Amino acid sequence: MRIRKSNRVLGAVICVVVVSGCALKAGDAGGSSAVSASPAITTQPEVTATDFQELKRQIAEQQKELTELRLLLLDQKRQIDSLKTQSAASSGASSPAPASTERNAENARIASLSPILPPAAAAAPGQLARSSEALALQAAAAQPPGAQAGAPNPLQRAVDTINNNLRGFRLSGDMRFRTDILVRDANTSLPSSDNRAIPQQRARERYRARFNLDKDLFYRDGGSTLAHFHLQLATDPYSNPITMDTDFSGITTRAPFSIAEAYLDLTPIKGLTLRAGRTPEIYADNRQFVYDDDVRFNGFHEVYRWTAQNKAFIQFGAAQYILTDPNTQIVPAGSPFLAAGYRVGQRIPSSALFDQGITVGNNFGSKWSQNVIANYFAMREPNQIQLASTAGGAALFANSPILGATLIGNLPGTGNATTTAGGAMYFGGFQVIRVAYNLNYTGTQWHRHNFPFALFGQTTHNFLGRIENNGYMLGAAIGQTTNPGDIQFQYQYFYKPANAFVSQFTDDDVGTGAGVNVKTQQVRINFGLTRFLAWENRFYIQKGIALNNPAIGFFVPLQQGYNTQLRIHSQFVFTF
Repeated sequence: MRIRKSNRVLGAVICVVVVSGCALKAGDAGGSSAVSASPAITTQPEVTATDFQELKRQIAEQQKELTELRLLLLDQKRQIDSLKTQSAASSGASSPAPASTERNAENARIASLSPILPPAAAAAPGQLARSSEALALQAAAAQPPGAQAGAPNPLQRAVDTINNNLRGFRLSGDMRFRTDILVRDANTSLPSSDNRAIPQQRARERYRARFNLDKDLFYRDGGSTLAHFHLQLATDPYSNPITMDTDFSGITTRAPFSIAEAYLDLTPIKGLTLRAGRTPEIYADNRQFVYDDDVRFNGFHEVYRWTAQNKAFIQFGAAQYILTDPNTQIVPAGSPFLAAGYRVGQRIPSSALFDQGITVGNNFGSKWSQNVIANYFAMREPNQIQLASTAGGAALFANSPILGATLIGNLPGTGNATTTAGGAMYFGGFQVIRVAYNLNYTGTQWHRHNFPFALFGQTTHNFLGRIENNGYMLGAAIGQTTNPGDIQFQYQYFYKPANAFVSQFTDDDVGTGAGVNVKTQQVRINFGLTRFLAWENRFYIQKGIALNNPAIGFFVPLQQGYNTQLRIHSQFVFTF
């Protein structure tokens, strides 16, 4: 009788778990699109960051209730096992397996319901919508209320197998196939020795593949994540750090596949994230203005976010990136470091980048949101970056301790002004303040398709640039490519003068042939083909800005005066 009574109690508990699981599934479906892989502010219009904070709070409360139910379920199971053991001992029956082994196996299966929630920084666009633990919860909910816990059905066994294989890892990635066309007529009024008189005509096919692996390492009692690990493997030509694209060339040469990102996030208290490893720049936003979307830095960053009752928020961020390790205690006579302004006998310190800033945002109305970002970044020992871009100094950084191999070619992406033509010393240093504004509208339905809207702008000022040191960018976008038949339009205007910021780190598509000293118009027209496949088209119209000024020691690699340069990117992007 006691066994039947305990079984009835167990069945009642399972019913409660089913109801809670269904509620959790509904809440998770409403907020899954708001999960982000980076603590930096996103500019996607579909879901605001403040909405995500509210969903996370609700899910944490449901997780706490599920934890309590799990503990109650385990206690009931222990009582049933104890009664079964006593009953078997009194009847003289033998057990087919040790009770402790059976109990541990069952407890492990029930405990797999606990870590069902991904962290705030877990999901990336297109990644798996559910973790294996969430699948286990759904399978448990699918069982009838009176089912015995000790007799899992085939669906539960299949889910247990998936759970054991993935161990909480989440997989995502993307593949991009691109047609890249570049056209520029020669300026025949200039001598052939001038690079503006050289025409540009190139058509090539390129591809990029990226694979992401995410894992939550520890959980607090409330269900929130204490630590998170992220790894990205990508096609990555070793000689060009500002692109992950690989050309359709090389006869039969195999393309390299390397670690593009690898970092660990720690969240010791609510709202605080500490990161260490190889990571995107803390304020990189994929707007193609200050930083190229393929650039990654090694180092650390810290982010703290506070959200008010009315969903307004404020976020502080700081980053410290280590760029070089010259390992040169004494500069010898004839050293290439002399060309970068160092002296004989001097120790060469490492080059580093420091970035810190603040973000303030709020919602107004049910669909509108905005945020303002102000950050200040400074470069220590910047001439080492320019030195690595020259033929004489590239050898100092060619034997890479990261790759364990010798690189071929100089560091690409030049464009900043130097004190001599093709020299190793920048015209000035880099202490840059940037201000950005983003206005987002989540969208309105038209012919069964959603059309979100975004308006954005950025401006920069380099305190050490002296001249040609103020840049800006303006843009707007409408539409999306989330579902089949979706369409998106976007326009941007870039003004990137010669001393605005570091050319070797900025986008190399906007300023082909020069990272800065360009003014470019970009038009995008994108189409959603399937849920995971989009056709994207980008058109660039580029012109130069500044001329050389030998009187003040101001020289740029590509002067204003070349004919209008056109570039077309047409690409298919598959995400999973």
